[in-house]
Amino acid sequence: MIRVSVRAFTDTGLRRKRNEDAVLVNGWVSQTHNGVLTEMRMQAGAPFVCAVADGMGGHAGGDVASRTALQMVATMSPGWTGADDISSSLSYVSDWIHDMSRDSELAGMGCTIAGVCLTADDLLVFNVGDSRVYSFDGDSLDQLSIDDSIFDEAGRPTNIITQSLGQTSEVPLVPHVAPLDVRSGSFLMCSDGVHGQMEHHDLQAATSCNDRSDAAAVVIGTARANGAADNFSFVLLDIETD
Repeated sequence: MIRVSVRAFTDTGLRRKRNEDAVLVNGWVSQTHNGVLTEMRMQAGAPFVCAVADGMGGHAGGDVASRTALQMVATMSPGWTGADDISSSLSYVSDWIHDMSRDSELAGMGCTIAGVCLTADDLLVFNVGDSRVYSFDGDSLDQLSIDDSIFDEAGRPTNIITQSLGQTSEVPLVPHVAPLDVRSGSFLMCSDGVHGQMEHHDLQAATSCNDRSDAAAVVIGTARANGAADNFSFVLLDIETD
């Protein structure tokens, strides 16, 4: 038996007028303007999927892209059994969003995605773009996702990304999907409105809180104290296996 505890949050931030982020927890998709921390505890059936998406582009396209991507993932993920299913689904979603962007008001829209999928056999970490997945255990915080970013001379990722859902089909999408053993553990999924506003040691300090509600409060408070110049969203996932 696998039990999960989830804290999810998405917010417009302090400078943007529209939330282009969205979060997904087991089929539930949220894209609120003023974030409210949502807590869920449940027995996880396979597959169980949590994810964040960060939209960009178009007059009103970023929020449409991220919301559409997660709604489609929610619909498709019940059929996921492994990495190939995730990759093919994300490629299909990318093509769908690209086709939607032919509308002049949605031109150029796309989004990132990062998430965790529990199947009967594996724990799969996936991402496209620069939204991230971390594992943490109180003493350490380790990035599991791979940033699809242009890096500066110091080796730090910039806000220029090299892959997104919605990119032209002439450039093949290559999602990052990494299988792990199913185990008890804790994971943080977040948009760059979180990891771009907080230093690694700040994120590590937040995730070291034993109470996940306290951890969420630290992330929210730190992002806002640092200006919350972007939309910011995260999912804290705790997995407990027998």
